[in-house]
Amino acid sequence: MDWKYLFTSFQGRINRKPFWLALIALTVASFIAFFAVSAVFGTWIPTGEPGAYTITFSPIGWVIMAVLYIALLWAGLAMGVKRLHDRNRSGWFYLLALIPLLNIWVFIEMYFLRGTVGSNAYGEDPLV
Repeated sequence: MDWKYLFTSFQGRINRKPFWLALIALTVASFIAFFAVSAVFGTWIPTGEPGAYTITFSPIGWVIMAVLYIALLWAGLAMGVKRLHDRNRSGWFYLLALIPLLNIWVFIEMYFLRGTVGSNAYGEDPLV
């Protein structure tokens, strides 16, 4: 699997396995990045509750977090659009995830249903 293609391109199709693996990798990477940036550019302040903290970032920390957020958002959208393409859906179908109750169907299509068998409007079957 070409990871650069997976996280940056909105073209083509991916099936469930690389989607799930990339989603897990992206989640782990985001946690590691958050804790690394907060350790270097943040201050952990106890809130008074046992084990509860709030984090304040330096200005450079905020910039780094914003860049990381945009990169992770882009990667997640690229993966989701390619997964919808595998289901023979347009990337615009993703917008239904913003509507309560309809977002459940988008979730089911992206995470659990098999892609179109054979070629579709978005490319060759990734399982062939």
